[in-house]
Amino acid sequence: MLRLTVPLALSAILLAPLAQADCADEQSWCETKCEVKHMTDDAAIAGCKSKCVAARAACSTQAGAETAWDATKEAAEDTKSFFKGLTE
Repeated sequence: MLRLTVPLALSAILLAPLAQADCADEQSWCETKCEVKHMTDDAAIAGCKSKCVAARAACSTQAGAETAWDATKEAAEDTKSFFKGLTE
């Protein structure tokens, strides 16, 4: 069982930073657009940037869920293979 758990954990750890980097880039781009669009209105910039933060949270959550789902599917396949080998 440990052999199945280790690859699952490693793949989740290794793939998560890639997804987070995309989310960070999207947030930076969003905040830059806010600063340009509302150049002289600090309150509007703050409001716009709050939408960027919310979008970042949603992006990170989705990326984490997708990574976990992929790792779970891989673990399920490994488990099926284990039982196939055990019963043949």
